[in-house]
Amino acid sequence: MTTKNSFSLFLENESGFEVTRTIFERILKIVSEYEKLPNGVSVNLLLSDDETICRLNKKFRGVDKITDVLSFPAEIPGFSFLGDIIINVEAAEKQKETADLNTELQKLFLHGLLHLLGYDHLSANQKKIMEEKERELFIIVGKRLD
Repeated sequence: MTTKNSFSLFLENESGFEVTRTIFERILKIVSEYEKLPNGVSVNLLLSDDETICRLNKKFRGVDKITDVLSFPAEIPGFSFLGDIIINVEAAEKQKETADLNTELQKLFLHGLLHLLGYDHLSANQKKIMEEKERELFIIVGKRLD
């Protein structure tokens, strides 16, 4: 008998946009299964705005500018808490192009989640690996939207 992977998403929405948590839970579930994460993983997600994310980017990364997503891995051995993701919903709304806001938010959450799992894009090789992983997972997400 196989058991389903369990996970927890703690969501705080300070963005002013109405967003459903299920769009993020879907991503977390798929990534948990795909990456074979242990049962009980959890992630904190804050939906924020330009001002908040700029302040956090400056405080924690020394970069005084607006960004679309920040990730802070927990790096606590033996705990299933992966870390914190902050998504700038204002930036997502501006950059969504032809997609809807929910799709853009899912892409940003997936990107942030992959950072929590150790993927990065600091070098050309790392960037290639991370982009391929994002594409693979988002195809899976699209197939499971039915």
